[in-house]
Amino acid sequence: MISIYKNKNFSLLWMGHLISSIGDSIYMITLPWLMLEITGSIKLTSLITLSAYLPAVLFGLVAGVIVDNYDKKKVMIYSDLFRAMLVVIIPVSIIFNFVSPLLIGCITFLLSSFGTFFHPARDSLIPQITNSNELSIANSAITISGQFSHFLGPLIASFG
Repeated sequence: MISIYKNKNFSLLWMGHLISSIGDSIYMITLPWLMLEITGSIKLTSLITLSAYLPAVLFGLVAGVIVDNYDKKKVMIYSDLFRAMLVVIIPVSIIFNFVSPLLIGCITFLLSSFGTFFHPARDSLIPQITNSNELSIANSAITISGQFSHFLGPLIASFG
């Protein structure tokens, strides 16, 4: 198992996945709190949360097909860069007082849309950067780090 972490490409992918997943987990915990605090409306909070899951329904079936036609590494990089830029808009909108449910809803939808393309690119890249002996361990490591981030994200968010 340790040999998989000697694979530089996989180690970088795994570490990036862990960090990104922790950030996603923090975001998914804090988003409903932010909307409830801004609007006081449970209905708007629910709609914003729904907009985080809608892209998977809309684009999930075609995302893999689209990703297969492009460089997976570039899809992942661009996806995370766009998601980072979108996330920065939220605190900026709060600081400069132009935050609104519509803005948060659009950002949430776009963040999830980029994520919908990121995940198939990551999953199809793993067999390309590992050998057949490492593949099951690599997939397990990605899954475990994703699950760990679902634990660690809310823990980190609780200190904010």
